[in-house]
Amino acid sequence: MIIDTPERTPRADTLIEDETPRFVDLSEEELDALLERIEEARTHALALSGEDYALILSAVGTLASMQEQLGQDDLSLRKLKKLLGMLRSSEKLRDLFPPDADAEGRGASKSGAAARRGSSGKGKGKGAPRNKRDRPPAAKPSVHHHPMNGLCKGDHCPGCHAGKVYKYTPAQLLRITGHSPYSAARHVSERLRCNGCQQIFTAELPAEVLADGHADQQYGYSARSLMGIRKFFAGDPYFRQQTVQDLLGGPIAASTIFDQCEKLADALNPVFRAIKFAGAQSPLLHVDDTTNRILEQLPIEKTRGGQTRLRSGVYTSACLALLPDGPGTAQLLRRIVLFQTNVGHAGEWLEEILDVREATLAPPILMSDALSSNQVHDIDSIDALCNAHGRRGFADLAEQCPEKARFALECYQPIWVNDTHCRQARYSDEQRRDYHREHSLPHLQTLQAWCQRELDTGDTEPNSNLGKAMAYFIRHFDGLSAFCHHPGAPIDNNETERVLKLIVRARKNSLFFKTAVGAEIADVITSMLATCHENSVNGFDYLNAVQRNRDAVRASPKEWLPWNYPAAP
Repeated sequence: MIIDTPERTPRADTLIEDETPRFVDLSEEELDALLERIEEARTHALALSGEDYALILSAVGTLASMQEQLGQDDLSLRKLKKLLGMLRSSEKLRDLFPPDADAEGRGASKSGAAARRGSSGKGKGKGAPRNKRDRPPAAKPSVHHHPMNGLCKGDHCPGCHAGKVYKYTPAQLLRITGHSPYSAARHVSERLRCNGCQQIFTAELPAEVLADGHADQQYGYSARSLMGIRKFFAGDPYFRQQTVQDLLGGPIAASTIFDQCEKLADALNPVFRAIKFAGAQSPLLHVDDTTNRILEQLPIEKTRGGQTRLRSGVYTSACLALLPDGPGTAQLLRRIVLFQTNVGHAGEWLEEILDVREATLAPPILMSDALSSNQVHDIDSIDALCNAHGRRGFADLAEQCPEKARFALECYQPIWVNDTHCRQARYSDEQRRDYHREHSLPHLQTLQAWCQRELDTGDTEPNSNLGKAMAYFIRHFDGLSAFCHHPGAPIDNNETERVLKLIVRARKNSLFFKTAVGAEIADVITSMLATCHENSVNGFDYLNAVQRNRDAVRASPKEWLPWNYPAAP
């Protein structure tokens, strides 16, 4: 018997430390012993131990969760086993169908799969990481030289007193030290006052002190930057930062950390608006959203598609825009990450972004899943849909319909193999499209024809989970095959799923925003930090530079984008 026992902290203000389920596998003997203890306690009105109570509560929670999942129409046995921790969450073909499984008849299936893959074997070699980008160089350690005291070159050896010592290879030690994230220094400036006019003269602070903030500023730019990075990139809630600082002997209130993050967001706002405008000009935009919560958010009326409704659902929308760095530099892409948390889905926010797109530009490629809420209305665009979502519909049925699911997955497999080959060969967008049209499109067409035939002949029930997966693929075939027809169209939306992990991690640790202002602060700082990370820019140095040159940033925010700020005057 497997019991799901999620570990949670008892207090809401300390937030969830770890929501990862911990599965307890009880053997038959252990389960029988637990039942005997429960029966004995019931018969003699005795109390159980704390461990027994914990197991019982966990079992009840597991059964309640299972009952809720069983009420869903699209739940398959494999999904249920994954939710209960009985199966790995992997969707790889070799994990779904191990080589030694279903040995009978597998030989014919292998030959058929090889024939379907055809020339897609190119580029199948391992060691081809996806989306590998240059990372900022590691910080070099400071070097301290320690001279020899009492002994110099040419002196007699103090050991044998016969020879003389000479220069030799220095001994080296790399010492890693730890310290509190924040350190306080009190600067006492000498002052003089005239006994005649009473004028006061104050000694000036050193330049390195003023570089980290004004003379009347208690928290320096570097402290604000670190607070923002810890909260919005590392996922440390305000209260957790406060308790850690208490432990380290330098207490900082959670409300103070919020105030400093608000000042940081104010300094970043001009650049945030600039990268939002730059992202609107991108030829390719990935978009997706995830649920979130704002405690004080009231329902509002929103109009979309000619319908006005009272809306209350809060979502964090993510947009990843890939922008070529100037003409003729298609291989050098600036990656802009934008977040927005409010009432509304990703498609509505994307419409706001594209409202400022220059009319002379070609229609952009918009990559998303097939949900209508993530699509744009009344905007000329090329819709590309995520094949990872289309493939997952078949992968979840690997145990329910093994033969048909394997056929669909084998048809899907070559498109990612071919895309890896195009990336390794450094094909242009047009060459990549042509290669996919020749080697990937036939596999998708084979899968489409098979799905249509299964549904038309009645071999697959349209209302079954497999029938719904087939209908999804047929209905959205044009969007799923967009990478075979439009240069630069991606295969899947995994890039945005990866970026959204920042929001999921923050939601897991902090649970919610109290006000819309707090959500907006999070959007600005998280967007700038994610953009720095995607473009291999040192985010700490960048945040310090923007705050230090706040007036210049407001005057010309385009000069202070993360990838060109060192060249700014």
